[in-house]
Parts: sequence; C-alpha cells; structure tokens
Amino acid sequence: ANNLRLQYLFDEATTFIKKAADNYPEENVVISFSGGKDSTVTADLTVRALSNPSIVHIFGNTTLEFPLTVEYAQRFRKNNPKAIFKVAQNKEQDFYKVCEEIGPPARMLRWCCSMFKTGPITRVLNSLYRDAKILTFYGIRKCESVSRSKYNRIEDNAESVKIQKQTVASPIFFWKNIDIWLYLLSEDVDFNSAYRLGYDRVGCWCCPNNNVRAQFLSSIYMPE
Repeated sequence: ANNLRLQYLFDEATTFIKKAADNYPEENVVISFSGGKDSTVTADLTVRALSNPSIVHIFGNTTLEFPLTVEYAQRFRKNNPKAIFKVAQNKEQDFYKVCEEIGPPARMLRWCCSMFKTGPITRVLNSLYRDAKILTFYGIRKCESVSRSKYNRIEDNAESVKIQKQTVASPIFFWKNIDIWLYLLSEDVDFNSAYRLGYDRVGCWCCPNNNVRAQFLSSIYMPE
C-alpha cells in the first residue's frame, strides 16, 4: 500500500548520498553505526547508493550499550563481512568510577558523551585518516528533538560538528518514525532486537534523556 512512498524515500535519499559523496575519495566515506534503527537504515542506504559494501563503519561502544545492541553489532558484522567495521571504545576509564568522582551525568551536563562516545570515535578517525577530510553519514532525523531540528542536512560548521575534520550528512533527515519502519520491514533489513521489547530508542541504558517508559522496560529486561 505504501510502495510509492517507499520508492520516493529510497530514490531521494540515495540521490542525496551520491551527490554528497561526489567530492570525496571512496575510502574517505564513513558510516556512523550506533546499532539503532536510524543508523541501520542509513548504513543500508549508503551501501546501496554507493554500490560499495566495503565502507568504513564505526561503532561507538560506550560500554553502556544494551546487551542486545552489542549482540546486534556482532550480528551486523557477521552479515556484512566486506564492511570495514571499527569499534571505538574508551578502555582507559570506567564509567562507574567516574560517576563516583564527579557525579552521574545529567541532562544539562552529559559529560559521558564526550568521554565515552565522541572521544573514542575521534581517536579511531584520527588513526585512520589523520588530517584528511572525511564525510560521515549519520542517522540523525529532524523530528527526533528540538535541538536536532535546528541541524542542517549537511553540516561542516566547526561549532556544530562534534568531531572536527569531518562533514556530516544525514540522508534520512526528513524521515518520520514510520518511514524508518516502512523501510526496515519492506526491505527485510535485520535490526536491533531491543525494539521488539518495546524500546523506542536504544542508546545507553542509563542515559539521562531516557523516558520513564525506557527505565520501566529496563527494570524488567535488565534488572541487574
């Protein structure tokens, strides 16, 4: 019933990806892979648009991922053997010890992101590309939050881009939530099993931005 909508979404997004990647060498294109539904769709679209299964995927393991997210990342890696799959992880610091020292993260002070996500990803990118300009495809969508609604679909502004030396592009920027599920289910794309438990997002299990529903589900499925 929604085939025309699906075809429009696919054609528009893949055209955007090809155009964005035009000015970059094939090896300087990166996919930011979180294990969530949006980055899964972005990865699938990018590989199909560029006809390149060997794109670098970077998975930022914050050490606070759902067990099902880590399991999905391993499954993704196995199902996409040609992808260059890099894991970015802070192995020097322990989240719980840092919490004891400076207090747990809060909505207005999310120190965890820079320490356990942005920092490790930056180190991986630096080791791979040094000073080369890169293009990273993100699974960011305008309707996710007020702050994200202010982003540009292609962003290289130093103040907006958390990790320097990169331009970030969001192929699914204008997609609605239901568009994501239309694509995943119609194209039979494997996705994180946490969504089948009722989670609507699968970031860190203890993120200050999680809602009461997510905390309730975690108390059932991850009581420890």
